[in-house]
Amino acid sequence: MSVFRVRKVAFINFGLLLMFLACWVSWYMYPLVRSITKEFSWEYGFAAAEWEEHFFYGRVSYAAVPSLFGGSNIPFFDKVFFQLNGDTGCTFVLYANDEILDYLAEWYDFSDTNASEVSMEVRAVKIGDKYIVKSMQSSNGALSWEDLMDGYHFYWCFVGVGLVFVMIACGLTLVLIGALHRPHRAKRLN
Repeated sequence: MSVFRVRKVAFINFGLLLMFLACWVSWYMYPLVRSITKEFSWEYGFAAAEWEEHFFYGRVSYAAVPSLFGGSNIPFFDKVFFQLNGDTGCTFVLYANDEILDYLAEWYDFSDTNASEVSMEVRAVKIGDKYIVKSMQSSNGALSWEDLMDGYHFYWCFVGVGLVFVMIACGLTLVLIGALHRPHRAKRLN
């Protein structure tokens, strides 16, 4: 087996791996990116009535952090799921890093024993069967739209979309190199 055949398979495998990782990251990014596009399309008048933001008021009855990446401080992976007023058909997703969660913990902590006693107002956009949190407010404090959206969501969506495009471009390039490159054969001198 020639060295190039091993390289050819490696190029194709690494290219497919990069494209798979790009798809995986985009799957994690999709709800947040979609909420941002809904927000801006609504703001500029391009959205239908079903895309408008929703306001909710109540008390948190359920909160959970996904166990795979919970507390990892990795954008798109680090999120908190919660429900208000025992409504199991309405799940909220809060995408936030440690800095935002530390600020939130100054006035509200999902794991606190009296967390279900604090009433809050949540502004969210519906994506599929979940609501992506845009801002939160209670009598004790607020997590503003500017802090959450402008300072965190928008920035990491831009970085994430750029990363996905780079990974797909590199993956396609490696697959094409592996598929189209022909090895040069050394000429024998007799």
